[in-house]
Amino acid sequence: MNFTEFIQTRVFVRHFIISVVLSTVIIAFVISMLKWYTHHGESVTVPSLVGLTPSQIEQLETIENFEVIVVDSVFDSRQPKGSVIIQEPLPGSHVKKHRKIYLTTVALLPEQVSMPSLVDLTLRQASSTLETYDLILGGISYVPDIAANAVLGQFFKGREIAPGTPILKGSVISLRVGQSMGNGKFQLPFLLGKTRSEALLILERYYLTPGEEVFENDADPETARVFSQSPAFSKGLMVNAGQPVNLVYRDPAVFDFESFLEMMGADTLDMQQDTLF
Repeated sequence: MNFTEFIQTRVFVRHFIISVVLSTVIIAFVISMLKWYTHHGESVTVPSLVGLTPSQIEQLETIENFEVIVVDSVFDSRQPKGSVIIQEPLPGSHVKKHRKIYLTTVALLPEQVSMPSLVDLTLRQASSTLETYDLILGGISYVPDIAANAVLGQFFKGREIAPGTPILKGSVISLRVGQSMGNGKFQLPFLLGKTRSEALLILERYYLTPGEEVFENDADPETARVFSQSPAFSKGLMVNAGQPVNLVYRDPAVFDFESFLEMMGADTLDMQQDTLF
């Protein structure tokens, strides 16, 4: 019996039909089990975890549908320590149950950096370097020296700090800066209405030191503007180099600085001030 005759026999046809039926049943069973195992067609919505602390996340009713994993942490002094700042997948995404959510949180302590060498840099260069290292420029003291406007010393908490010393990001560094051998007197600038960064830059140009800074009603330092200064501005008033100037800030969203400055004739004062540069 050849092959063609064999496949036409009842025995072959019966076994072929049985094998097809069994294969179909097995395939259908496997597909059904896969759908059950993978929860095919089922999904849950990813909650927003940004801004929440670990204890707050644990209290969420839907968090049991996910596996939460912290993969990184960064220091941010503006955010609560331990709170979430980045999550993946994003809030509102539709995913299957028990999906992993990867979080980046705010570090409990700031990172450390190596203290840079600021000596012999200009004050402007030193200020930029501190910003690069996430350090804060604090008080500036001026001393008579031939190296005018050059950094002569760098200090942390009142003590000189050597380059390369490990220090936490956000630390305040004070500088000793050389002052020209002139009479050491400088015009007191008009700072009202200026942002904090503008006011500090102007004080630097006039060889003056930022004193106490007060932010009324928790005004944001990034957007607050100077409401008052002490000593108060007076045309022709000269002060010693290094003189601290105290500043009070208000939120421009709740205080009308435009009317305030117009009342004080700030445009004229600014023009007088610009002629000094």
